[in-house]
Amino acid sequence: MRSRPRLAPKLAWTAALVFQSLLFVCLTSPARAQQPESAQQPESKTAQGIQLYQQGDHHAAIKILQEVVKKNPDDIDAQYFLGLAYCDSGLTGAARAPLERVIEARPRFGDAFGRLAFVLILTNEPQRATEMAQRAIDLGYQTAAVHYAIAEASLRTRSASSGTDALLLALSESEKALAIAPNFTFALLTKSFAHLHLKQYAEAAESLKRLIANITDTAEAQTWREQLAYVETLNGEPETSNAAQPPLALTGREVTQKARVLSKPEPQYTDAARTAGVQGTVVIRAIFSSDGEVKNLHIQDALPFGLTTNAMQAARRIKFAPATRDGRAVSMYIQLEYNFYLY
Repeated sequence: MRSRPRLAPKLAWTAALVFQSLLFVCLTSPARAQQPESAQQPESKTAQGIQLYQQGDHHAAIKILQEVVKKNPDDIDAQYFLGLAYCDSGLTGAARAPLERVIEARPRFGDAFGRLAFVLILTNEPQRATEMAQRAIDLGYQTAAVHYAIAEASLRTRSASSGTDALLLALSESEKALAIAPNFTFALLTKSFAHLHLKQYAEAAESLKRLIANITDTAEAQTWREQLAYVETLNGEPETSNAAQPPLALTGREVTQKARVLSKPEPQYTDAARTAGVQGTVVIRAIFSSDGEVKNLHIQDALPFGLTTNAMQAARRIKFAPATRDGRAVSMYIQLEYNFYLY
């Protein structure tokens, strides 16, 4: 299933949470570039765009700086501040091109490498995101977003052979991110999943509690409360969990005939996710119960900006014919994957 970009409902993280996370990557530490020469030339368009950016008028800055780089792609000051303005406006995906141009022209500019690493992890390029983040660190530039990029990339690229090492790295790097910014929601999410896959359920639950404390959107908070209830059950705390007891379910190998999907609604992009250029896959494990309902959903891999919540809601609307064993309807475990790609 591929979710195509179209007008989406505004079921997303709240604006405050979205902009907290996006502004974080651009504002956690000052840029390490020298004062641009263009800023010393008040008559230039580049200087006007930089001034507007510094005054907080990011949309006006984008308009002017776009004109500048269209006429002169080699104006690296304009490219850099255009990238910053895109980031601060939530247009994270659009920041990629100008930031790429900056690191090409200024290969020792750690700030640009760090910002590009965050852009690349959102657009689901974990290997290159890691390379950019490591380059930023090598140049002495470290922010929570840089460490988050490495953590999330490690989580996404884990394999059967390297799983434990990758998860430990994801855990270590997310902890470094949170040491810098304790309420960085993306890093909290990554840390929770690293603990979950390492079967460290108490620690996974603690990260989810911290995450939920930073969410005010009702639907989004409910998604993670359900995940918390599931994790607490795994931790042997069913008495404190709101999770319903799952029906007895079988694996695909244990049934005579597997459940047959009749309709599978596609989740839509949220406006915030599309604007930020987020891509990737949400993985959900669920039970297709013998009574024809999708039950006991829990998340294995997530995406930000409301995409996980949309995937969960779509999963609940699946229609299917239950699996059978020896002629009787039975419940069956199933793994669902929802791929989000922008075209």
